[in-house]
Amino acid sequence: MLHRWSIRRRILLVGAIPALLSVFVLTAFHMSNRWQDVRTENQTIARILLEQMAIAAEYPLMSGNYELLDPLTSAVLAQPAIVALRVVDAQGHEVLYRQVDQFGQLTAEDIRWLNWELIRPLPLFDEFAEFGTPDMQKQVLGRIELGMSDAFTRDRERSIQLQSLLAGLFVVFMAALIGHGTSLSIIPPLETITRFITQLAQGHMRERLPVSQGSEIGQLQLSANRLAESLEQARKDHEHYTRELLQEQHKAQQASRAKSEFLAMVSHELRTPLNGAIGMLQLLDPRLRPEEFDDYKRTADRSLMHLTQLLEDVLVVIDTEKNRLPVVMEEQSVPEALNNLVDDFVRRALDRSLSLVIDFEPPIQQQRLSFDPSLLRQLVRHLLDNAIKFTDEGMVTLHIACQRKRQTPWLVIQVADTGIGIADDQKQRVLEAFAQVDSSFNRRHEGIGLGLTICHHITRILGGHLRLEDNPGGGTRVTVEYPLQEAAVAVIADQKQPGGKHVLLVDDNPVNSKVAQKMLQKVWPQLQLDI
Repeated sequence: MLHRWSIRRRILLVGAIPALLSVFVLTAFHMSNRWQDVRTENQTIARILLEQMAIAAEYPLMSGNYELLDPLTSAVLAQPAIVALRVVDAQGHEVLYRQVDQFGQLTAEDIRWLNWELIRPLPLFDEFAEFGTPDMQKQVLGRIELGMSDAFTRDRERSIQLQSLLAGLFVVFMAALIGHGTSLSIIPPLETITRFITQLAQGHMRERLPVSQGSEIGQLQLSANRLAESLEQARKDHEHYTRELLQEQHKAQQASRAKSEFLAMVSHELRTPLNGAIGMLQLLDPRLRPEEFDDYKRTADRSLMHLTQLLEDVLVVIDTEKNRLPVVMEEQSVPEALNNLVDDFVRRALDRSLSLVIDFEPPIQQQRLSFDPSLLRQLVRHLLDNAIKFTDEGMVTLHIACQRKRQTPWLVIQVADTGIGIADDQKQRVLEAFAQVDSSFNRRHEGIGLGLTICHHITRILGGHLRLEDNPGGGTRVTVEYPLQEAAVAVIADQKQPGGKHVLLVDDNPVNSKVAQKMLQKVWPQLQLDI
């Protein structure tokens, strides 16, 4: 039951119970002492009055002039506890009797009679006795009877009891008042802390408690503020981690969706050249005219070459994402390394009625630089392929330069087009693997969306960077920059064909083994092969 009470009621109870116990004990002790004092006082007064009456009544009893006792009798009856006075002589005759007016209202049980004998000592003289101390003889002169009423004593006791109870109630009232005042100094801060913690539970964590108390309540207020700060920081951290988790989840979903779209798209892109190659090979027949046979064969070759490039692009992305792409540096001229590749793209541009401008700065044409020619060709191939693919009219520009940054030569490749361009919100996405602005099957431009991704990964592995910008004349401008090595690698210029040599050819695939055998025998007929 008590555990359900409020703190205010408990404080009042704590203050009232000791006060009640103290009042009960002290009141009982006080009343007992006062009652005893009243009884002792009455007995003392009665004894003193009797002694005084005995002294005063000796002469009147001897002389018979009892009127001399009137003043003393009036004084004795004036005492509150004395209700009657009787004087009896030696023969037992009543010589004086007085009583108060209220005597008739008292019962016999309420009156106690106190007796005092009047004794007069008389010396005895003997005529034959020698002079000395004579013997004493007692002479009874009479008796004084004093009637005392207990009603007065009970009235005094009730008065004392009432006064004690009033004093006790006053003490209890003061204790309750002090407890109430104490609760007023304790309860409001606790109630404020309770409301504050309730607000914290409801999610309102910005408010703070004013630290207006000392000792334990002040420490409790400080602790509540620290709790609010901790909860607010925890909420901020939770929101921050939740946002990051949602972002990562969104990225993971986008990556999963992009890979799913890529798998659906790449199957279509791979089947197209594969079907073309298979169809052309099935159409090959020795009975065909030579020009038809050559046309079918070239078409099959182009389809297989396209298929090979697609597969190589996927493998390059996988290798670059795992940072295991091999880099082989050679000292070579950049125009020579890109000569055949540029010729192919010139023909593609002419087929689409586009202008392709190739610009090599003089240092590039005059110097031999140390670079990986295969990676350079991949960069240029993908950049030009994207530029021509997404340009319907206008021109495509390839600009290659060499700049020095901190005493290190940097190769700068810039391809600009006047095509459809890339929206700002899509520029980062097209650098991700397997991502295209439009990845649907009915899109206008073919491809698996790995060109810029491959360029981005290759550039990063080479220690450079790739920038996507809007071309001032419309379209897109892509800039690739990466450092070159100073050390040159010797190039073997002359290789002699082996003659009369035995070569062991090993391959786990019989088709690949057969292809390698026929190609080697075609190039070096005198070569002896062991399979």
